[in-house]
Amino acid sequence: MKKLRVVPLPVPVETEGLVVLVDILRATSTIVAALAEDALLVKPVASVDEALLYREKGYLIAGERGGLPPEGFDLGNSPREAYRMARAKVVLTTTNGTRALGFVKKAKAICAGSFLNLKAVATFARRFEEIVVLCAGTEGELSLEDFLFAGKLALALEDYPSLNDAATVARKYAAHVEDLSEEIFSSHHARRLVGLGFQEDVAFCAQENLYEVVPILTPEGFVALKGIMENSS
Repeated sequence: MKKLRVVPLPVPVETEGLVVLVDILRATSTIVAALAEDALLVKPVASVDEALLYREKGYLIAGERGGLPPEGFDLGNSPREAYRMARAKVVLTTTNGTRALGFVKKAKAICAGSFLNLKAVATFARRFEEIVVLCAGTEGELSLEDFLFAGKLALALEDYPSLNDAATVARKYAAHVEDLSEEIFSSHHARRLVGLGFQEDVAFCAQENLYEVVPILTPEGFVALKGIMENSS
């Protein structure tokens, strides 16, 4: 039986279906953009120290703490830097998104979702009976932009009944948002990033369906599943 659940903040998740990880500002947007720009893979890790260990293995080291790249990193956590990740193995660590993966205890598959690949994720998700949208949040607080994505995805999967109240509320909220970019820029996390000088990153992350790639988590990291839209037609 089809069903959709929204988890507004990271808690332990188990499902026989698909987990859609979402951290709009900016981890999953960066993962999507990196693979769309032909990065070989993006490996999420929880800590800065662990990320730096991959330098000797030839990885590009990307990520942030407090919104800024840690010392010794090659790149920050910006989807606008994705072109620099082409043909590279990338290791990524972020304050919220990569850590949220640790809450997935059981799933048939895990993918990364963003507004940049919303339609492709919705198409891919239809391969599963149960869908769980796991929002990364921001330092333990609900993120408006993650919850909005969950609602937009729920609207795209209108034939998947809500399994919990969060899914119902997310659907109703997203249905009343007319200007996606304006709504995202009103969020606490977006305002913080703008204050750090990342207004262009926020604007980039607010674009819909820029890419058709779906990042799928494997033991090596997220890899690109492409051609989703062609195969669905």
